[in-house]
Amino acid sequence: MRKIGLLCLLATLPAFAQSEIVGTAHVVDGDTIHVATDHGAIKVRLLGIAAPESHQSGGNEATAFLEQYAEGEPVHCTLDGTQFQMFEVGICYVAGQDIAAAVIRAGLARDCPAVSGGRYWPIERPEAQKLPLPDYCQSGTARHR
Repeated sequence: MRKIGLLCLLATLPAFAQSEIVGTAHVVDGDTIHVATDHGAIKVRLLGIAAPESHQSGGNEATAFLEQYAEGEPVHCTLDGTQFQMFEVGICYVAGQDIAAAVIRAGLARDCPAVSGGRYWPIERPEAQKLPLPDYCQSGTARHR
């Protein structure tokens, strides 16, 4: 009987469990960081934002901003259990502040509504509208690619 109860409980858990990581931030680009932990480095794609790539207009500025904001800082990330291009995906914080929100507020990235559910839309700057928005951000068909 206990086994059946345990199986029923396990069946109700989400397929992807959240996990927490803590370490030191090392910036890859405007929406990706490496988190150096005691167990190695974990590459984390910031959940719900789209910053331009380095070869795109605004890409170097987004990376430079994130470097100034987070490089070498203690970081805490809540990973959502999914992956984006082989990176973990999560919301990361420096000094209790959401890193992705900081990049959005600076006008250097856009809310990715298909992934964020509109989490960052209220703080997206009007000038960010000129930044490219990847197809996967505009479609509700895929959580992450």
